[in-house]
Amino acid sequence: MSHPPVRIGLVGAGGIAQVSHLPAYARMGDARVVAVCDADMGKARRVAERFNIPRVTASFEELVAWDDVDAVDICLPNHLHAPAGVAALESGKHVLVEKPFTRSHKEAAVLVAAAEKAGRILMAGFNNRYRDDVRLLRKFVARGELGSVYFAKAGWLMRAATWTGEGWRRSRKEAGGGALLDLGIQVLDVALWLMGMPEVVSVSATAHPRPRGDSVESTAVGLIRLEGDASLALEVSWGLLMEKDVAYLNLFGDEGAALLHPLRLRKRVDGTLRDATPETEPSREAYRHSYETEIRHFVDCVRNETTPDSPGSEAAYVLSVLEALYRSAEEGREVPAR
Repeated sequence: MSHPPVRIGLVGAGGIAQVSHLPAYARMGDARVVAVCDADMGKARRVAERFNIPRVTASFEELVAWDDVDAVDICLPNHLHAPAGVAALESGKHVLVEKPFTRSHKEAAVLVAAAEKAGRILMAGFNNRYRDDVRLLRKFVARGELGSVYFAKAGWLMRAATWTGEGWRRSRKEAGGGALLDLGIQVLDVALWLMGMPEVVSVSATAHPRPRGDSVESTAVGLIRLEGDASLALEVSWGLLMEKDVAYLNLFGDEGAALLHPLRLRKRVDGTLRDATPETEPSREAYRHSYETEIRHFVDCVRNETTPDSPGSEAAYVLSVLEALYRSAEEGREVPAR
């Protein structure tokens, strides 16, 4: 028996919505974007015409009140994620929130509480969790193929010449942070998720320029101590002065090691180190497919009322770790994670 399509209201018609979210919905037969909201009504109308969306509005309060919207996809600037998300949840809508989810753990906790009270799905848009290579690696680690993972090293260094962040991304008040929040939450989330979301004990971090006032950092480095004597090294930057971006995630266990970008696996078998790398799709397709898989998963969770693989509660936890990293950078010392 066929079901009616899940009706989506999209809030925020900027680049990530146009490049990743809307094309993904357009390829689905069981979901339809029925409304789009943006403060720039000209942009909203252009996007609506391009993607055949019947209604537009400049008010997310108006959109979430419409009865024919089942779920809301939030692609707004960071400072609007929490108010738009709470409004949608209180209106009985399921919600997907683009990364970095919120500006702070406090805002994330408010969203999580609103979802629990409303009995609605709250999903964090951590698209890297939905990459084929990342999901393969997670299964590999969960089966114990690397043994006990005692160290992870992860980073994303973006060239200064190609970073074109909008004005609000450079404002601590609106963005919540700089490279550590923008890039770091993605890298940190994947690393912790691959390791089984271990408890973070303490952190030590530096940032440049040092966080203060309304400025945001362009570069940050952190060392994260995890339960069980494991550790995670993290580095992010918007200001790399090299010929290309650098992104990596390496896991080291007592029975093997794994590297991402591209995926490579080595494990010890009968005393010999062997290649265990599975075949995956070309890396140039991984980004697009990750969003398609993420959006597909969100629609399935809405239809079946199931818990997403990237729940809001886990985004709140990652944000609490990021806040500890900021606190360490500001105070110039190692600090407890809580």
